[in-house]
Amino acid sequence: MVDSKVLNKLSNIHVLIVEDDEMTAHVIHQSLNFYCKKVDIANNGIEGFELYEKNKPDVVIADINMPEMSGLEMAEALHEICPHLPIIIMTSYDSSENMLESINQGVYSYLRKPIRIEELQTALLMATKNIYNSNIKLEDDFHYDCASKNLYDGYKLIKLTKTEKELVHLLMSNINKVVDFTTIESYVWQEKSMSIEALRMCVKKIRAKSYLKLIESVPGCGYIINEKSND
Repeated sequence: MVDSKVLNKLSNIHVLIVEDDEMTAHVIHQSLNFYCKKVDIANNGIEGFELYEKNKPDVVIADINMPEMSGLEMAEALHEICPHLPIIIMTSYDSSENMLESINQGVYSYLRKPIRIEELQTALLMATKNIYNSNIKLEDDFHYDCASKNLYDGYKLIKLTKTEKELVHLLMSNINKVVDFTTIESYVWQEKSMSIEALRMCVKKIRAKSYLKLIESVPGCGYIINEKSND
């Protein structure tokens, strides 16, 4: 079994289980609920997608074969709005087609049923290691805590609105990578339409609360946050 001290690293992790078999979902929930900050359950892919949009969990564990929307179809939809989201896929049908499609959809891990809880816990620890380990150093004394999703100036918390916080988290989760306008709109504004002016105003306010070069514009593409250089 995975050492409980190691599993305690999951204490800040929010998990979404998407599984149409109630018994399997219950067993997984029981094995994670004691260690994780929060564990949600959805019964199918559509419900899973809607719960993700509502609660923004850190990681998704999903079955492949589900009614209405399969786990792989949901993974594709989720990665359109949140490319960095780690997704762990479970399946009873260990086919090369399923495995290839999982790779194509950027799935983090592929587990065969019946699920071994120790194997699932290990996959979850690996999938979320950047969250519980990562404290991103920025310019001067600024840094970002991925676990709490908070931006700090030294020990001082930078107070951000919900929209500002979502934008910072998306960019920090893709540190050193350009995040395009479409991804920003889908993740931060969700079902609402985003004007470029609204996005620019949001970026301007974040810069005013932190520092000018925190978020850099990439003309015609999107925005990027770069980690502090070690040089």
